[in-house]
Amino acid sequence: MRRGRTVRLLRAAALVAGLYVATAGHVGSNNVFFSGEAGPYPVSVVIRPPEVIPGLAEISIRVPGGGVDRVTVRPVHWDAAPEGGAPPPDIAAPVAGDPELYAAELWLMTVGAYRIEIAVAGSLGTGEISVPVTSVMLGVRDLPPGLGWILLGLAILLVAGAVAIAGAAVRESQLQSGEAAGSRRRRRAWVAMGATAVGVVGFLYLGDLWWEAVDREVRSGIFERLAVEGAIVHTGGGPALEIAITDPAWRGRDWSPLVPDHGKLMHMFVVGAPGMDAFAHVHPIPVDSSTFRVPWPDLPAGEYRIYGDIVYESGFAQTVVDTIAVDAAVLTPPETRDVPPGAPTGLPRDADDSAWTGVPMALSGPGSETRLDDGSILEWQGDQELRVDEETVLAFRVWDPDEKPARLEPYMGMRSHAALTRDDGAVFVHLHPAGTISMGSLAVLTPDTPPMADEGVGARGEAGVVEFPFAFPQPGEYTIWVQVKRAGRVLTGAFRARVLE
Repeated sequence: MRRGRTVRLLRAAALVAGLYVATAGHVGSNNVFFSGEAGPYPVSVVIRPPEVIPGLAEISIRVPGGGVDRVTVRPVHWDAAPEGGAPPPDIAAPVAGDPELYAAELWLMTVGAYRIEIAVAGSLGTGEISVPVTSVMLGVRDLPPGLGWILLGLAILLVAGAVAIAGAAVRESQLQSGEAAGSRRRRRAWVAMGATAVGVVGFLYLGDLWWEAVDREVRSGIFERLAVEGAIVHTGGGPALEIAITDPAWRGRDWSPLVPDHGKLMHMFVVGAPGMDAFAHVHPIPVDSSTFRVPWPDLPAGEYRIYGDIVYESGFAQTVVDTIAVDAAVLTPPETRDVPPGAPTGLPRDADDSAWTGVPMALSGPGSETRLDDGSILEWQGDQELRVDEETVLAFRVWDPDEKPARLEPYMGMRSHAALTRDDGAVFVHLHPAGTISMGSLAVLTPDTPPMADEGVGARGEAGVVEFPFAFPQPGEYTIWVQVKRAGRVLTGAFRARVLE
């Protein structure tokens, strides 16, 4: 207890000293990856938001092809006023040694949804694009112990100096040159020193109370995912997966503050753990203001991790997480179950829902392939090695059963969707060819931007090619599920990958 009080007094003493000390979003990965076009310029953008708010976001923009004279970036909060509600653009500086790469740092001052406006000017004219970013505070930075002891020493010197100055002022300020202070003055000096010491300690105590209040307020802003609870329920038409939002922050609402993403209020991924041998991408619908429900996909009993992507009306996106144990008996309800007259016969199944079971294929280098349910082949065309924090493109190609490049149909507005997770569940990301951004957030934050066109071909204009810009945030064993649509059917292929340090 004494040590904790000492540390708090130390913090307050640092304030007295007048010293300012600067100390050093998807599950497990807050970085944003985007690939698109700013007018006539193709761009690839990586945004690394700060963990502490306010903080600096690191932004890199790659503009292949050359001919670029100027790149600017600007952060715009979701509720910023149309005029004067955002700072002026900053210039992104060219990176030495890479003529296609530009870098900038932007202050994100508050939590919430932002759009990063990127403007490119050059020989082809000008172009602009906006990238949505979810700004959250993931923690606070603690005072380094060594620096704390230094500040404590300085604080002691300051307090001792203030007490000594008060005593000297009372004892000697009115003496003539060469005159010695009498006992009366010395007694008054001791009284003044004692009063000063009490006053300084009281000031430090009040500073400590203020510091603790500020610290509590700051820590209350640390991002926490909505608490949810998953369960298997029966509605008269078979088992259903139900997700109830139990978080106190959600209570009291009689409406759902969510907007659709690809036309769905929730994208849910069901991952069999620890074997990674079962996977589903489904879309629960709300049955009340805090409960979502979807027919249980065609998956066996077992242990599952569930991840639900949602987007708020502000453009803020997050992923809710839970685990459930599904017993075989739960999937087969008793025949004697009572169903009230007029009860619904079951939830409608979404045509975009899909499920997969099998053994993921190990990535052994370019050319690794797995067969899809319709006989098509999904081939890995990415890098030989995957490493942490290295920007890469997860590239795949789909061949039809006759080994000709497959023509893909748009799947919920995109030519492909992918999901990847580290096998221990520490990382989960939902990917599109445009990157990790939420299309729902993009629609909210840039309502005047037309939807991205999708011609069913890859970034290189080749039929059957799907590519996802990404960088793995942690090393370890990963499973990657790639989903495409052909002849009205959603097809899923899975690969296992090892990410190195």
